[in-house]
Amino acid sequence: MLTRPHFEVQDILAHSFDSFRGGNPLDKDQYKAVNAILHCRTAGLGGHKDSCSCGFSRISYNSCRCRCCPKCGSMKRESWIEGRLCSILDVRHFHAVFTVPGELNALALANKGMFYNLLFKVSTETVKALATDSKHLGALPGMTAVLHTWGKTLVFHPHIHMIITGGGYSQMGWVVGKRKFFLPVRAMSRKFRGLFVASLRKAFTSGDITFAQDEFGALLDTVMGKEWVVYCKKPFKGSEGVYRYLGSYTHRTAITNNRLFEVTSGKTTFTYKDYKDKCRQKTLTLDNEEFIRRFLLHVPPCGFTRIRHYGVYASASKKTKLAKCKIWTRTKGRVLKKETLQETVLRLYKVNLSVCPECGALLSSSIFMPGGPP
Repeated sequence: MLTRPHFEVQDILAHSFDSFRGGNPLDKDQYKAVNAILHCRTAGLGGHKDSCSCGFSRISYNSCRCRCCPKCGSMKRESWIEGRLCSILDVRHFHAVFTVPGELNALALANKGMFYNLLFKVSTETVKALATDSKHLGALPGMTAVLHTWGKTLVFHPHIHMIITGGGYSQMGWVVGKRKFFLPVRAMSRKFRGLFVASLRKAFTSGDITFAQDEFGALLDTVMGKEWVVYCKKPFKGSEGVYRYLGSYTHRTAITNNRLFEVTSGKTTFTYKDYKDKCRQKTLTLDNEEFIRRFLLHVPPCGFTRIRHYGVYASASKKTKLAKCKIWTRTKGRVLKKETLQETVLRLYKVNLSVCPECGALLSSSIFMPGGPP
């Protein structure tokens, strides 16, 4: 059986980035991301060599650990999931998605940090305002929000994935939400739209937004006249399952290497799932420079936090509200297990990196600096 050749984003950048950057202005975060990906798991970052007395040897180069790199992130994801499983409540959770109209894309790209912060702030304020209203729940839920900026074809599509508890904290104890989602989706959508547009106006007035003044008002009038997309999926069966599911979103890059179908000197073809056509698997071919342009749209500002916790899941609530909620919901305490890289790989992939695959003896390891193995 023939297997598909293995392609990487690193290959596309190595071949076409020099020609791409000639006509495309880039910021320092994008340059930093490209440089990290180009050197990931190469001699330029150093590594270590494992050896055995039987003659077996294996060289492993260091990862760049850049959050935009398709080859990095799996170990961080597992560590994040294990950490969250020690903090979450054993209750029903819902998955909500907050999306802004495409007309705001130019504004978002010109003001990335400000715009992304508003997405977090307004989406959580929307949930808090409706959930604490006695007409709906009358309690404060726990929320974990994750920023994504891409669609399946790498187009710019900023949105928030949010996991919300199916109930919340009140002075009287834990309040359980309805079997269906306790917040009406249409009310969430309109509340989100109103708060977001009001926040944009305030930021523009205070000079925190860079945008043409004569176009700003017309732009906000246009998006206020549209229905914004906020939807919520059915509750998950278990609290552990919901965070393992969210883990697939937390440390994901704009595109993974296994989606690359074919890469040539001038074209890149990758697969994607078309949700508008019964989730059929399709392919899209782009010029390498257009692929790079789309890929770099999703490099976040340096130091920007893409995963945030609110409500009873906020850091400030761990020893107060969350502690009480764990008692009320009879959530069993879970101790965080600190694993080494070898232990994590063994648990996930059933591969023991510390023993020789040829004779089973323990391997000896030696570190080498950037430039290559000894």
